[in-house]
Amino acid sequence: MSSNSNILIYGLENASHDFTQPESLGKNIFTNAFPISLAQYLSNFKQVSIPVIKATLNDDNKIITEHEHLQWNEIIGTDSTTANFLFEETYNGYKPYTNSIPNKSDIVISDENEVHTRALEVKLMVVPNSQTANKPHDEQSCELVVRPPSIEQLAFSIANSYGQSRRSELLRLISASLVTPMDYHWNDEDWMKTKIPNIVKAADEIVKSSIESQTPFILTAIWRTEGQKPILERNAFDVFVWTDMAFLQLFINKMRSRTANSQRRISRPERSAIWLISSLFDYAAQNTLDFSKHHSRITYGTQTDKAGAFAGDAPYEHLLSDEFLKPRILRNELENIVSETAFEYLMPERRLDSTLLTQHLFKIQTDEI
Repeated sequence: MSSNSNILIYGLENASHDFTQPESLGKNIFTNAFPISLAQYLSNFKQVSIPVIKATLNDDNKIITEHEHLQWNEIIGTDSTTANFLFEETYNGYKPYTNSIPNKSDIVISDENEVHTRALEVKLMVVPNSQTANKPHDEQSCELVVRPPSIEQLAFSIANSYGQSRRSELLRLISASLVTPMDYHWNDEDWMKTKIPNIVKAADEIVKSSIESQTPFILTAIWRTEGQKPILERNAFDVFVWTDMAFLQLFINKMRSRTANSQRRISRPERSAIWLISSLFDYAAQNTLDFSKHHSRITYGTQTDKAGAFAGDAPYEHLLSDEFLKPRILRNELENIVSETAFEYLMPERRLDSTLLTQHLFKIQTDEI
């Protein structure tokens, strides 16, 4: 554990929650805190870099993703040993892009002078998921579930990656891709089906023009179990950071699967991309980002509480690496990250908590033999 023996979870001495108290292990807090703690542990204790999934162009000028290892300090924009981790906080860096107050990010990092340096979304994923549990180990994958607030954060991150000075460039790219954006019937599902290729093109052009300015956007932590059993593999935990432009590839790739004359309904990932492009177009034209307007109006008659779920090959394509197949944090290091006291407050009905508690009890039993 960290130098403060009262801390229940590694590396979070400076945080907006008091991690000496059991209340900090509540579900909504712990699922964001644990990935941050893993990143802190990898950086400050094991002193290794973090794989960053970023967008790049291949020899055919097609967008692909690749991994670049960066120091955690560089990713969060400040010294991780003195950084402050602010949970569910509004990121000051997004305020110039809207006339209202941006919604809260999962995590905002500030330096020791309380200057905001980075906003991140946080996702926690188990490997394998149920669909890939019976596959060979190196073919097992996970599921990444995305909610609409993350699409709003993505819109702000893209606006920020371009910066205010490039707003007119963003407007030109989107307008050229959509051809006649002012005439779009954004709320008409049947009409928008025919415009999915234009949405894909707009997203493509946004990425291609920001390869050099893409920024860290989402932190994903993985925990590997032995199939569907609540037992950690020996190589149990690791983290990955996706840039905004790499994360957008999940949606672009899903949209490419729609055939030109498909009669099926617009999927959640396609609708999310429509939310994104329409809100960015309005921002570029009017200098204010109002995602909630697009989210509430563009429903296509279905619930708007989900933005998409990417399982199996979709995340595997981008995550595949030595760190994904053989995570760098071993299960016997668990007590270095979560204190023994903390296990008393975990909630076994939650799958991660159950797995951590099972592993802890197994270790105690083994130690006693």
